[in-house]
Amino acid sequence: MSGYKNIVITILSVLVVIYSSGQNTQVINQLHRLELASDSLEKVYIYHDIVSQLKETSVDQAIEYNKKALTLANKINSADACGATNEIMGELYGNKNYIQPAINYYLISAKIYEGLNNYRKLSSIYGNLGMLYYNNNYDYERTLFYYRKSLDYAVKLNDKSLIGEVYNRIGRILFNQNNFEDARYYFNNAKDIFEDLDNKVGAAVATNNIGEIYRMKGELNNALKYYNRSMKLNETANNIRLKAITLENIGLVNSLQGNKKKALEYYNNSLELYKNIDDFIGRSELYLLIAEENINASEFENAYNSYENAYQLAMENNQWEQIKESSLGLSRVFENKKQYKESLKFLRIYARYNDSIIKKQMSDELFDLQSHFLRNINEKELQIKDADIELLESEQRINQLKQYFLIFGGLLLIILSVLTVIRLRNRVKKERLINQKDRQLHETQKELLRLELDNKDNDLINFALHLVQKNEVLKQLKYDLGKLPVNDDNELNRKIKELSIHVQQSLQINKDIEEFQQKVDLTYDDFFDKLKVKFPSLTKNEKRLCALLRLNLSTKEISSLNNTSIKAVEMSRYRLRKKCNLNNAQSLSEYLQNI
Repeated sequence: MSGYKNIVITILSVLVVIYSSGQNTQVINQLHRLELASDSLEKVYIYHDIVSQLKETSVDQAIEYNKKALTLANKINSADACGATNEIMGELYGNKNYIQPAINYYLISAKIYEGLNNYRKLSSIYGNLGMLYYNNNYDYERTLFYYRKSLDYAVKLNDKSLIGEVYNRIGRILFNQNNFEDARYYFNNAKDIFEDLDNKVGAAVATNNIGEIYRMKGELNNALKYYNRSMKLNETANNIRLKAITLENIGLVNSLQGNKKKALEYYNNSLELYKNIDDFIGRSELYLLIAEENINASEFENAYNSYENAYQLAMENNQWEQIKESSLGLSRVFENKKQYKESLKFLRIYARYNDSIIKKQMSDELFDLQSHFLRNINEKELQIKDADIELLESEQRINQLKQYFLIFGGLLLIILSVLTVIRLRNRVKKERLINQKDRQLHETQKELLRLELDNKDNDLINFALHLVQKNEVLKQLKYDLGKLPVNDDNELNRKIKELSIHVQQSLQINKDIEEFQQKVDLTYDDFFDKLKVKFPSLTKNEKRLCALLRLNLSTKEISSLNNTSIKAVEMSRYRLRKKCNLNNAQSLSEYLQNI
């Protein structure tokens, strides 16, 4: 059943093409090849052949077939096919005057060819982009930008013919900007290149363009010289369109020189050539020029005929500018004939089309602003946008992609959630371990500090007890020396007395005590700072007493250590208690240990 369905579809396609195409046989053959071909590069090029046959008669159909070619080119992942198909799409949309899509497709094609280092294609595409801006918006700045890019690639190829062609294009834009000197530089370069290549058509175009510069500058004799050279070259090349253009230009020069008869002769010769190649725009322009010559000569009937021919031709081809000009001319003719009703009729037509042209110009300017904005979009965004257009052609594929995206998104969300939970757990666990380690480290440090302080305290206590014991021994020795009986031996008595004095001096001046005091000062430096803040009126001796009491030394040990009486120590303790504001129930030693 599906086989019959395919046959019916093919027959209907053929019938549609036969109805719309003037080249039936070629298209039918290509459709037959298309039916037999599998999805491959060959099938893409069959689509291209069909598009080539259809683009002159049915641009919409050509676009539809080219879209299929583009989808297939992307599917088989052929860069060459994608580049060529996007380029064709740019050309087709340009033919329909859909400027922005045409620009987008050309830029995508250029991006692909840049990756392939295809300089010839790049030169061609940038040239097409320049012509697109020139023909539609007269955006000379963008036109020159793309023409110069085209020239860069032509130079890289070292293709003299292509370089000459681009020189002519750049010269034409500079000419339109009234930059005649720079334009002549490019036209002369183009002329020299084409003469070296013996390219008569190219040389004729460049020579005619140089004549245009001299005409615009008012150097009419020089203009005629170059126009005549161009005509001689055209005699060999037999380029009818260029012949018609050059004859028209010679007619313009004769008109400016006041030679009406010659001007009309050249205009009529040019008109016949335009008729031969069915160029209705050229014919309309010639009818208007002939009419102007007749108006200037007050030959209103001849002017009427030319304006009427221009008007009818412009109306048939919907050429607004020519309709405007010819209707205004007809209004002038009827006014001269005093047929005011007819004059008013064509004046209204002129006003209507003039308003439409102004509105279109405003619309074009607005479009140009939009185009400038859109051109700033990143090329990748344009590719994504194009891909979206392709995807929109198949609703089923879009829905599938959405489903896949939702599933993937859900899975990704779940994975991210799991990873986040795991990460949070690991972070909490890590922080817990770090806190535990910190606590252990803190406790260890505290314990070490406590042990260090205990060791220092023990050292000080041992040192103090050692000093106390030493002092006690010295005191006992002094006491014992004092109890020795006095005899007649003066020498012995003298020695005992000297020994007693020495002992007394040892009790009063002792390096060990000084060393002990220094150790106390160093060990209890922080303690002394706290005492100073808490009790700023304490003396140095009172601070040292506090340190000795903190060591839990008894009153007797302190008195022995300082070589003072017990009563003196007790009085010092009493004064210290008063300064510390302690009552009788509070232990001074415990209080000091807690500071």
